[in-house]
Order: sequence, then C-alpha cells, then structure tokens
Amino acid sequence: MIRIEHIRRHATARPDATAVVDGAVRLSWTDFADAVGRCAAGLTEQLPEERRARPVRAVFLSGPRWELAVLLAACATLGIPCTGLDPAQDTDRLARTLDLLGPSIVIVSSEHAPVLDAALGAAPGTDARELLRVPLDPPAESTRPSGADAAGGAAGPNGLPEPGAHVDAPRATGAASSPAHADRAAGRPEFAGRPDPGAEEPVRPFPDLLASDPPRRLPEPLHQESLAVVPGGSRPRVTVRGSAAEGRALIDLVDEFGFDAHDIHLVAAPLWQPLSLQLARTLLTVGGALVLDDTGDAEVLAALIAAEHVTTTMIEPGALGRLLVHPDSAAPARAGRLRCVITPGRHLGRWTVDTAWARLGPVLHLALTSPETGLAGLLTPEESQVTRARTGRAVLGTTVVVLGDEGEVLPAGRPGRLAFAGPHVMDGYLDGEAEFRTLDTGADSDADSGAGSVLGEDAGERRFLVTDDLGVLDEHGRFTLTGRAGGVRAAVRDRAVDAALFRLESDLLNLPCLRDTAVVRVSLPTLGDALVVPFIAVAVGREATGYAALRTACARRVPSIPAHVIAVDHIPYSPTGRIRTAELLRAVVPILTLNLQLEQTVHQEISA
Repeated sequence: MIRIEHIRRHATARPDATAVVDGAVRLSWTDFADAVGRCAAGLTEQLPEERRARPVRAVFLSGPRWELAVLLAACATLGIPCTGLDPAQDTDRLARTLDLLGPSIVIVSSEHAPVLDAALGAAPGTDARELLRVPLDPPAESTRPSGADAAGGAAGPNGLPEPGAHVDAPRATGAASSPAHADRAAGRPEFAGRPDPGAEEPVRPFPDLLASDPPRRLPEPLHQESLAVVPGGSRPRVTVRGSAAEGRALIDLVDEFGFDAHDIHLVAAPLWQPLSLQLARTLLTVGGALVLDDTGDAEVLAALIAAEHVTTTMIEPGALGRLLVHPDSAAPARAGRLRCVITPGRHLGRWTVDTAWARLGPVLHLALTSPETGLAGLLTPEESQVTRARTGRAVLGTTVVVLGDEGEVLPAGRPGRLAFAGPHVMDGYLDGEAEFRTLDTGADSDADSGAGSVLGEDAGERRFLVTDDLGVLDEHGRFTLTGRAGGVRAAVRDRAVDAALFRLESDLLNLPCLRDTAVVRVSLPTLGDALVVPFIAVAVGREATGYAALRTACARRVPSIPAHVIAVDHIPYSPTGRIRTAELLRAVVPILTLNLQLEQTVHQEISA
C-alpha cells in the first residue's frame, strides 16, 4: 500500500480532495495522512525491540474498508509486509498459512474473527500470545469513544481527530485508558503490547490506534519485502518480492492503463487478492481516489459507479456476472465516465465479453494473473471481440517465452510451458523452491528472425520463472493458455486427456448460447469416471439450446469419458477467478446422482 510520504505529498497539493470513500465515510488526503500517521505511531508503540529484531510481518482477514486501507498504509510506512488471507479457505489450510508466515500482527474484522480464532487454535507453531491483534471493530461492550473523544481533541470529518490534536494523556472521559497510557500514568516501564488483565493475547483495537499520539518522527522501515499467498495446491505457498520492484511495476501499470489523479477507482475485489491491492496502491500513488465496496451486491455496485462517478474498477468475476444481469448496470455506460473494468479472465467467456460491451461499453479488460507472475497478460475490450478465451498479450515490462521439453525456446505456433520475466514476477517462494531459468532473449534469439518465440520489450539475458501453465504464442504476439503441466491428481493424470478437457472448456466459454460453464472431471461411486458440466443458460427457457451445444462439444472433444450436463443458476467463483470446484460439486452431484437413478429405474421398468 502507499506510504505516508506519498499521502502527505497529495495532502499538501490537494488537502481537501477525497482520497478514500467507504459508505458514509469520506477521508480527504489530510484525514488520510493524519489517520495513517497515528496508526503507524500506535503500531510502533506496540512492537517491543525483541520482536523487531526478527522479520515483522502482518496479516489481515477483512473485506475492503477504510480502516483496513489506513492500516495497510501504516504497515507500508513502517516497512511491515501485510499479507491478505482468504477467509473462505478451510481452517487447516489457514492455520498452516499462519505458521508459514509467522506474523507479529493480525488485523481482523468482526465477521472474520471466528475464522481467525479457529485457525489460531489449529496452528501448532503460532502462539496467539505473541501476536498483536488489531480488531477493526471496537468491542461491543466497550464504552470507549472513538475519534476525537478518545483523543481528547476536536472532532474532524468522519469523527477522526483533527490533525495536530494533543493526545499525550488519556482524557477524563470515563473511558478506560489503554495499557500504554496506564503504564505512563503509574510511572511503570512501558511494555508495548501488554494485554489487558485476563486477556490471552495483546489486543489494540483500531479506534485505540487512531487515538495514538501524532508521530513526531517515524522510525526507519523495518524490512523491504512483499508477500502473497498462492491459492490451491496441496500445501500453502507464499510468494516473495523485493519492494524495489514495486516502483517499476507501478510505472508499467500507469503506462498500461493511463491512470492519473482524476481517476476514481472502485475496489470491488478483496484486497487480499494481489492484483486488487496492487491496483489500489497504484491509484493512490498517482493521486486518484478509492471507493471501497465490501458487499459484492450488483445494485450497490451500479449505484456506486453512478453516484461516485467511477472511472476505473477492479471487480471479481462473480460480482461482475451479477452486475451484468442487473437492470441498473446500463446506467454507467450512459454516464460515459467508466472507462476501465479489470477482472481475472481465465474462466470468463463470450457471453460476459459481449454483455459487458453492450451494457457497460468497451471497458472490460480480462487479466491473466497469478501470485507468482503478477499481472502477466491482458486482453483489451477490442482484442476480446476477435480473440478466444484465455488469451492475452504480455503487459508492459513483462516478457513471455514458450519452452519445450528440453527447456529450449519454441517458435510461434508450438505449444509448451510458459515462462515469464519482469518486475511483476516473484523473486521466489517463502518456503520452497520455484523453477527459474536464465535465458538469452537478445539479438541471436528466434524472436529477431521473425519466429515470434519471445513476447515482450526487453532483450538480453534474463531470469525467467517457468510456470505450470501450458500455452502457445501466435503470430501476433498473443499467448493462449492451453492447459496445466501440474496440479492434476495422479489417479486421473493423463496429459492428452487433460489437454482435451482444457480445450473443451475453452470451446464452451466461447459459445454465445451460454452465460457461463465449467468442466470438472470426477471419479465417484455414483457417477464413475465422468465429466460434470454445469452451465448457466443465457435466459430462462434457453436451457435446451445449452444442453444440445454442450453434449455435442463433449462428445467431439472427449468421447471416451461420459459427460453429465446440468443447468444451474450459479457457478461459484473465488475473487481470484478460480471456480470453487468443491462447492460446485456439492451442489450438483446429488442432483445428477438422483437423475441417474431415476433413468435406471425407468429403463428397468421398460425392460420388464
């Protein structure tokens, strides 16, 4: 997130301009700078020297909200990497992720506190008493006033303390003093992070941090790294990047999308998603305003886009689908201010592209992104009209090559493993090894002979991350994903079948008669080795067309595996654009099993 020196620069140039909007809360750049400074000072007070000697890391479980934006900026100011965690993951995986990260600070909203408590209880290597817990919501039973009352100064906008308000000592407001204040008043040595009597861990609610003394001088940043959790896989993995790469990545994003201080950016994807956080940081750095939404509700999103004059947005695929079918989604197109909608595009198909163009205008950008590669590929609105799903061009600063089985760089048209280099690419995993390869993409490469094997601007010897994505480059320099080289269960691993399934799903995503679909291979006692193909029809009463199209495509692409096609109302997505397969199968497999039993019963009665 943005550091306080950048916030103060904007506050000096435009003190009353809006920086962050969250419902009824509107923070000016002056408010934002003051809140970040106070929270950074409060966090510093809570970190004893012995804890600062080792890497200090923070994690958060919260949707987009102004308190989280302030704390993320405070952590960035102190050089503390703050990593978002997906609260929808299972408890064991969340517990193992906490063990891997080893955080010193945990930021949590009230709705996700039970998830955190369960994970901490299941994390053997994490001692809750060593964590500083920062609830974003004050305890319900607390009588502590927030904002200026807690600080003892005049109230500013939104209940924040006025910049420069004096808060050296607790005020006679009847509120309980913080532990640090109590230590000062009693003349005891201060113990940062000391919990209240009977508490199991140090707790400093956000309102208390906001009431901290304004900083006279902030300490030097502790560490310089950024971390991101990789979804899926058999075990948790965390990517690591040096903060020095953020500057170049920011420049590339500004050049790619033309962001400037006049932009109003709607955050409609969780900030634990790396691309969502990166775009929010970029917009704040250039002086744009953030509008935060934690609902994902189509009516709310449409109203926000219109009322706040939103120009750009990062939106999760599920919310985008709901927005496109809502009657109010055409209003932003008529207003003419919305110019850029970015969403993960690995599972979005022709209906989404065409409907977005019709209702929102030519604004939809499909992003090919992962925690390892960052924003690797992009399909602009114009390109998506003539290009298949799961296709993109490398974003500025990124170079893409296709590698053969022996690690050689392949020419255009030859499929292989995709490898990426550039400032968006991770340095490595926090605990584990990634496959990197140093390649010469200079004058002697096939790219300069017209083969098109290298996609990107930079030439010379570079370090490439070799991914598990299979793909191919075309003669126009675009790469298309064709499958995965890893991550398939051994029981069903068959490269030819896996490639056929990936091509089948890509074919289905390009059908205009479907709103959405997925292809899942299962091995179950009730269905056997089969494909489960749920789909959403373009309209009520159009299911028959979908059935016919899907059955024909499945029989053509994968004739050896029976396909069970079923119409559904909803296909669950994670905010990163991944289909939540387990949730999807829990909903459709019982229905398919019952239908299969009924069909068998009918056949038996006919035979009898």
